[in-house]
This record gives sequence, structure tokens and C-alpha cells, in this order.
Amino acid sequence: MSQVEKTTHEGKNKQNDNILSRESKMMILMRLIYSVFKSFVLIYINIYLWKVGKSIQAVAVFNIFNYIAATGSFYLGNIIALKNMRYNYILSSLSFMFAFALTGFFSETISSYAIIIGLLGGCGDGLFFFNLNSFQSSQLDTESIDKFMSINGALNKASSIITPLVSGFVIEFYGFRVMTFMLLIFIFIQLILSFNMSSHKVTVLGDVNIKKLFVKDQYRKVLISNLLMPPYSQFTAIANSVFLYSVVVRESVIGFINSGFSIFSIFMFIMYRRALVYKSRKQLMFWGSLACTIIIMLMFKPSIYTFIAYGFLTSIGAALFQTPLVGVQLRSAKKHSVNEADMLGNLMLRVILLNTGRIVFFVLLYNFFDDYTSPIFSVLLVYNMFVPLMSYSIVRDEI
Repeated sequence: MSQVEKTTHEGKNKQNDNILSRESKMMILMRLIYSVFKSFVLIYINIYLWKVGKSIQAVAVFNIFNYIAATGSFYLGNIIALKNMRYNYILSSLSFMFAFALTGFFSETISSYAIIIGLLGGCGDGLFFFNLNSFQSSQLDTESIDKFMSINGALNKASSIITPLVSGFVIEFYGFRVMTFMLLIFIFIQLILSFNMSSHKVTVLGDVNIKKLFVKDQYRKVLISNLLMPPYSQFTAIANSVFLYSVVVRESVIGFINSGFSIFSIFMFIMYRRALVYKSRKQLMFWGSLACTIIIMLMFKPSIYTFIAYGFLTSIGAALFQTPLVGVQLRSAKKHSVNEADMLGNLMLRVILLNTGRIVFFVLLYNFFDDYTSPIFSVLLVYNMFVPLMSYSIVRDEI
């Protein structure tokens, strides 16, 4: 091959690497719409549950049952995907529609319906993420999954600039119910898109092998990281919503602040992609885990200033460590599988561990948290100081 031909060939390869498939683009669009109403859930439904229920208990109950349902529906998603994966998108959208309709209808007494709304939302999450995780693990290589997740992360954050800002003003001036019904429009659009997704199916049911947690190999370490990190991410979600609202007490201000968090987060995702040209993924993930550890120390002195500082700075750890860690976990699910059933089983085991960590976090809040002086608050902070570096250290050989 001549030098000119070689250069042309490499150029075409590089161009192809930069082109996303139709399926990837559709997945990104679906994920973008999902992030619009999910950012509303993570911020305002949690806040509203806290306001109406007058404590963290209603927030904890909603999230506990959400993650219980998400775990079960992820497995259900595999069963449905044996027929057609498109059905998962449709049923997921319908679950969200029912959840938001009930939320809007029972807005003044929402805390009394936290369980059923959590179950419906969790079913939507599990069905949607079965398809998303299956796509990421089975159809994307190392570079593609990094690009896919970075684009997803940036676009999702872009949507979360507008969603909190608009939601905050609508809720403050027109009411929670109006905003809830407005979001039903987005879910209806997602339902329409669901019918246009490619018709795929899986050929086998996932084989969940719990014994992998007890086999002393590298994949066990990756599995353990799925269990370790959720309390950190859940703490961040609650800090940026309920905890921040407790010192601000205005929905519009919460929306403005969270939009600022998202703008900075997009900047960090862009910087991460550029930094990969000069530094290895492993180096960047180490720096990101270190940033996660340092940033959490701000929370030992909770105030409006430390909550805002934490919300901005946690984007550094998310871009450099937490998002790439998900890529490592998904690649490992495929790498350490011998067939499709084993790969799907690895994904299910990952979801079980992730949601177990999330449920444990909210069970602790439900039983032991009253305010920032509660011992459990300090216990969670100490745990979250050590877990990012610990997670990095056990997965670094897989990066």
C-alpha cells in the first residue's frame, strides 16, 4: 500500500470512528428525553416529597421502592427482549406516563403514594436500562462506548440546564401539578420514538451467577465497585436537591443553581475528552477519584455555600472518574463473559449490586437521619471520602 493510499485508508477509518450508527443516535435521543424528566424526578419530586412529608422518610420510601422495582424490571426486560426489545421501550414509557399522571393528580398528598409512584418509576427505569446497557455492552467497543457515554453525558447535562430552570419557575409560580403534566408531553414523545426503534431481540435469558462475587479474579473487583459507589452518587443527588432546598427554600433558585451545576458539568465532560489526547484514561480516572475524595470534605460544614461549592466541584469527579467507571464496568461485563447468556447475567448482577447499594443508602437515611447533626450524616461522609479511591484501586487493572 502506498503512503497516499495508507493515509487515505487511515483517514476513512478515522472518519468512520466519528460517525455514530442510526441505532446509537436513536439511543442518545431516547436517553436525552429520559434525562429531561429524570432530572425533574431527582430534584423536584424528591423535594416535594420532603416538603409534603415533612421529613426525609417519604423521600427514602420513594427511592427504596423505585430501586426495588428497577431491579426486578431489569430481569423482566430480558424476558420481554426475547420477543422484541422495542416492547421494553414502549412499556417503559407507559410506566413513566402512569407515574407522572399519578404524581400530578395526587400532588398535594404525594407522600401517601410514594410506594406506588416509586414502583411505577422503577419499572420504567429497569426496562429502559436493560435495553441501554445491553446495547452498550454488546454493540460498542472500548473507544465507541467512551464516545457514546461522553456524548450522552454532555447532552444529558445540556438538557438538565433547561429542565431545573424551567421546572423551578413553573412550580413556584404555577404549581407542581402544572409542571408534572407538562413533562407528560416529553414522555409521550418518547413513546412515539419507541415505536420507531429498530426491532431487535436477544436470544437467551441472562444467567445470573452470584458465585462470581466469591471467585478471586479481576472481575470480582469490578463487581464490588458496583456495590461501593452508589452511596456516593445518591448522596450527591440528595445534596443537590433536598439538602440544598433545605437552606434555599425556593424552587426557582434551586433550578437556577442546578442549571449552573449542569453548565460546569458539560465543560468538564468536554475537558475530559480533550485530556484523553494527552493523558491516559487510567491517569485521569485516578485524578477524578482523588477529586471525589477531596470534594466530599466540604460537606462536613453544611451550609448554602458548601452545598453550592460541592454541586459545582463534584462535576470534576463525575467527568473524570464516575462516568468512565461505568464504561469500565460495562466493558468488563462483556469481556468476562463466555456467551450472550453470561453477558446478560453479568449486566443483571451489576444492576442488583448497584441497586443494593442505593437501597442501603436510603434505608440508612430512613432509619437514622433527622438533620445534619445526625451521626449517620458523618458516617456517610467518611465512607464517601474513602470509596472513590478504593473503587479506583480495585478496577485500575481493567481500565
